[in-house]
Amino acid sequence: MIPHFEQPELHLGPFTVHAFGALVATAVLVGARIVERRAAAAGLPARDVRRFLEWTLIGGFAGAHLVDRLVYFPGETMRDPLSLFRFWESLSSFGGFLGGTVGALLFLRRHVPAGSRWPFVDSFAYAFPFGWIFGRTGCFVAFDHPGRPTSFFLGQQYRDGVVRHNLGLEEALYTVLIAALFFVLGRRPRYAGFFLGVFMVLYAPFRFAADFLRIVDVRYGGLTPGQWGCIALALGGAAILIVRRGAPATAA
Repeated sequence: MIPHFEQPELHLGPFTVHAFGALVATAVLVGARIVERRAAAAGLPARDVRRFLEWTLIGGFAGAHLVDRLVYFPGETMRDPLSLFRFWESLSSFGGFLGGTVGALLFLRRHVPAGSRWPFVDSFAYAFPFGWIFGRTGCFVAFDHPGRPTSFFLGQQYRDGVVRHNLGLEEALYTVLIAALFFVLGRRPRYAGFFLGVFMVLYAPFRFAADFLRIVDVRYGGLTPGQWGCIALALGGAAILIVRRGAPATAA
């Protein structure tokens, strides 16, 4: 059992740096660096790659906040509409996926020829789990995804004194496995779209199952918003792998 601990904080005058924020920033930096290296190996222009990252990240953070407020906490948002504009509060991972996808698509449609778009997408998809490890570790130290009571050895004592699943920790550990697999698979040339499809197919079942352990999420038709998103991810990932299977391979 992991004992309860408060999220580490660093006080810098009037500002407080929380461990969650520091780890999310680390996730962005690590992921961006890997995207840039992967994209360079594929011969993509560095300036376009940086702009692609900017559009994707801005869309991702905006979507993460808006979906959290409108889908996960609609009642609270109705009582406090100004919370929609407090983008530093409350984030949803699937909202981030959705917003990041919108931002990426807008950039690609406006600035990249149709035949050159997939390498941008797959460079990001390859790097994503490496960054996601740090993001979910932030969720672990903040313990913002408490699950049901458990005797599992990775269970952690929550603030209510009950030992519960820390779903942030469990997802971070699962993501380590995906990142390790990507590291091995990435040593050989793969067709553009491969890593996006594989990530979607691998991530969806774990997250779908883990969401049954959540204790605070709203349900629609008996499923959490994340579980509905997992269904879309699994179907979309399978479709990408089938459609893109015969595409030319990109550099390892």
